[in-house]
Amino acid sequence: MAPEITKETVGQMQVAWAYPSGDDQSYFFSPIVVDSMMYVLGKNYSLIAVNVLTGKEIWIHANLRGITRRGINYWESQNKKDKRLIFTLNNSLQAIDAVTGKSITSFGKEGYVDMREGLDRNPTSIRRMQAMMPGVIYKDLVIVGSAPGEGYFSPPGYVRAYNVVTGKLEWTFHTIPHPGEFGYDTWPKDAYKYVGAVNVWSEMSVDQERGIVFFAAWFSNV
Repeated sequence: MAPEITKETVGQMQVAWAYPSGDDQSYFFSPIVVDSMMYVLGKNYSLIAVNVLTGKEIWIHANLRGITRRGINYWESQNKKDKRLIFTLNNSLQAIDAVTGKSITSFGKEGYVDMREGLDRNPTSIRRMQAMMPGVIYKDLVIVGSAPGEGYFSPPGYVRAYNVVTGKLEWTFHTIPHPGEFGYDTWPKDAYKYVGAVNVWSEMSVDQERGIVFFAAWFSNV
């Protein structure tokens, strides 16, 4: 057993192991640790699972060019038999088995969810939707923001919650209010049909006990 780290022993610390990520993209990435596994971003835009005790590489899921640079989400079922990494890749939401590193093809449509859908716009007209941050997990939901830009003709930056098992869209918070929603009368009539942005591209947090998500929205040019 390693000695306890105290103010007297901290000066005696030595490197136990090192893993060469081999990619400058990992500089921005926030690794996560679950039990004895650490998940990092590394060479060839890959998600990599590393044993935190030994530094041994467990698996690599390569060629994820366009993955969210700021991190990923981890979710596990109550019986711990289903463990997943949830992340955005360009304009899609995807899931990987946290134990094997393989894509979960039962998630969404053949393994991915198109985040350009469900925004009151033609999906093919949307160039960018992926946020910089990975979003947050609440129970069986992954809640994600968006970064469609703040200029004219940008799509709306709604906040959405997807089921982590099926990829189904469970709810949408309209940052540009629809008729009958709070704040609709403070906008021009039918603004939700043509105004864009009001997006949430920064970090969010969840009060797990009360079931409330907190976020900041970036206003658009109207």
